[in-house]
Amino acid sequence: MKHLPSLCLVSLLLPACVVGDIGEVIATDEATTDWGTLPPVSAPDPELSALPTREAQYSAFCATPRGDSFFQAVCATPRPSITDVASLLKVAKLDENRAFALTGNSTSLVKRAVSSINPRLIVFPRVTEMRERPAEMTALGFVRGEPFVEIVSRDLSTGDYNFYLLTFERQCDYDGGCDLASLLTEEIEHGWTAFSIYGEEDVENTSFDCRSCHQPDGYGAKKILRMQELEFPWTHWFPQRFVQRTDSDRVLTAQFLEAHAHDAQYGGIPIATIQNAIDEGSGAQLEALLVAEGQAAQPNAFDPRIEAEAKAGPSSPIWEKQFTVSLAGDSISVPYPLVDVTDPALRAERTRSYLDVVTGAAPRQSLLDLRDLFSADAKVKLGLVPPPGASGRAVLTQLCSRCHDGRSNPALRRSAFNVKNLDAMPREVKDAAILRLQEPATSPLRMPPWRAADSLPPAELAAAIEELRK
Repeated sequence: MKHLPSLCLVSLLLPACVVGDIGEVIATDEATTDWGTLPPVSAPDPELSALPTREAQYSAFCATPRGDSFFQAVCATPRPSITDVASLLKVAKLDENRAFALTGNSTSLVKRAVSSINPRLIVFPRVTEMRERPAEMTALGFVRGEPFVEIVSRDLSTGDYNFYLLTFERQCDYDGGCDLASLLTEEIEHGWTAFSIYGEEDVENTSFDCRSCHQPDGYGAKKILRMQELEFPWTHWFPQRFVQRTDSDRVLTAQFLEAHAHDAQYGGIPIATIQNAIDEGSGAQLEALLVAEGQAAQPNAFDPRIEAEAKAGPSSPIWEKQFTVSLAGDSISVPYPLVDVTDPALRAERTRSYLDVVTGAAPRQSLLDLRDLFSADAKVKLGLVPPPGASGRAVLTQLCSRCHDGRSNPALRRSAFNVKNLDAMPREVKDAAILRLQEPATSPLRMPPWRAADSLPPAELAAAIEELRK
């Protein structure tokens, strides 16, 4: 078995660091309370690099009171020790009486990373059979691949929702950058040396903007929780084994368990718990929470009849109708009509690579990326690439409207670019957009951001630029 490089900084910083093989739980004791002794992060996220971090951000964040239970817990004195996913769940009061659900298809910030073998995990309060609203509500979203966790917590005084982004650091962040194995195996869930916590207002001018999805009626309107597949059969959600087992459970749970057979946990949830869950983990439990929270009305919700239509014929008329809504920029992408979004050959190749690395049969440097495994059909239908031959206006509308449709904070510079009002857009704004469309794929200035979509194919890129030159 090949061993990981030590995750301990020095014994004074992490006095009880236990290093194991990939796939084994790596436990740490209390983290240092002096983040100032840590080295700088060698490759910070380009979009967040201009923001304060660690103690400076923590102090500023906690200086603005909020009325939700997560804020109260994370800003407690002394500052809570958050050294892994498990301790974050404890701070969020999601270590007990909680439920969880995994999805193999996401339309969120992390959609390009999500599949059955690298799913998005939601952990949330478990509600009663009567679907009574819990006294407190904090939910957490996590997917392996990047060092952050998304959090939402209900304000106890206003009833509104506060959205947070928690980023974390690890030893590999100081050693020249974290490799794929440190991002996509269980390593990412352990050994956190520091964290930075941001409110929704801190990240609203980045692709991390929570409000672009959770404030569908525009800046200043009521924020909502999102779950597009809100009804049975909860397509893409798993596990789902009570009442009636679903296709997503049969297909996606099997794919997930095959890939993670040698892992101890995923997102802090034991693999055995995911494998044996009867009703603790499911889309039905998440639906129950949203109903209890009064969030049953979802914009462009995934019609539950789509799954049956997609299985019966070459396409689903109901899905096609909903797809036109997202093409017009009037909603976020509608989920894929079929259960599995992946290319089978890619998924099999990456699963084999993952298993070889976590069992030590192959070196960690050989790990293939578990993200972006979509079939060519799924890429188009999830809005990651425009439909072939789409007009320049259609390309811009589909790929840019999520953040540039006139609904964002008008004080933000990005609000000047409104794809719903191209004809009245100033020349200098269009010229700036043309330059950004041609930025390298790794540039934080690239439009659309790499988290939102693939690089535009040459023909569609040319069409978009030509539209902006008008």
